Amino acid sequence: MKEIAKQLKKTEELSFELEPLQNLPILDETQIQKLTEIKGELATSFKKLELGRPKYLMEVSVLKDMKFPTADAKYWQCILERNIQFQNLLFEALDFQEKTAELEGVEAEIEEIENNHPHNRKAKAQLMKLDVQRKRILLQMLMLKKQAQERYREIMAWTDLIKELRPKLKYGEDNPEEHMPESFLLRFAHQKQIIEQIGAADMDGAMNIISLGQTAARYWKEKKEKK
Repeated sequence: MKEIAKQLKKTEELSFELEPLQNLPILDETQIQKLTEIKGELATSFKKLELGRPKYLMEVSVLKDMKFPTADAKYWQCILERNIQFQNLLFEALDFQEKTAELEGVEAEIEEIENNHPHNRKAKAQLMKLDVQRKRILLQMLMLKKQAQERYREIMAWTDLIKELRPKLKYGEDNPEEHMPESFLLRFAHQKQIIEQIGAADMDGAMNIISLGQTAARYWKEKKEKK
């Protein structure tokens, strides 16, 4: 695995050195030059970019007050979201293992051809094709690694929210259904109020926008009060 880690690091470095784009007629020299000028920014963006949801959107967009009006409702949704992210992380780990096996196979083919037919024209074409496959697999593995790191970040963010909600629970942590009579009663009451205020036209869209606004306002108020 240490060798794989080295190859992934080299793949990342070469990608932002624009190595895959060099000596190909898909971009002209001017375009390559312009990308070269911002390659540092591209590398930084790759490292900083969040592929999953930031914690703010978890609280405001996922845990909307109208849809999850109680601490218990929010808590069990956090449990669900964290579980989904963890399952996806496990699948991505298996994808990574599969790509590792594919890489081993391609490298074995490269080694066999180099040992037996190094100067054959057909062999050189096969080596070129296999090298492209190797680079593609490494790039896919690099993206899987990035995605896995983002899954981990989101899992830990949901865990932080679970810890924050745990002391506020009214119905405990044993039965995910026990809170529902109260939570859904509040949710349906909020929705009924919206219907009475705006009528039935595009109810889903209206409730979504109003709920997002209410949750964002509550979040901002609590954040200012903590300072």
